[in-house]
Amino acid sequence: MLKQITSVRVSFCPFSPASTSSTVFLNRIYSKKNQAANPTCKIDVHTTAFSKDPSVIDVTFKDGHKFHINAAELTGDDIIAQVSKYSKRLSQQEDLQ
Repeated sequence: MLKQITSVRVSFCPFSPASTSSTVFLNRIYSKKNQAANPTCKIDVHTTAFSKDPSVIDVTFKDGHKFHINAAELTGDDIIAQVSKYSKRLSQQEDLQ
């Protein structure tokens, strides 16, 4: 999944129930397999102490496209699915060229 991604920024309050999807997403992208696929991907994690701060994930792809995801509105699996879907599309375009 990280092969087509240049940077990821995750901002959340670890004590908020709304941060569950953010932590699930982080656990998935920090896997050894993903890290090996793109060791140059910049992953920035910003934690806050205020539970009312929004849980936000920003993903930048190789083609410059950016996803701004409100993680409180989606499950971790939904976020992974959205990011993976776009990553696969970029991989397919890359393979055709």
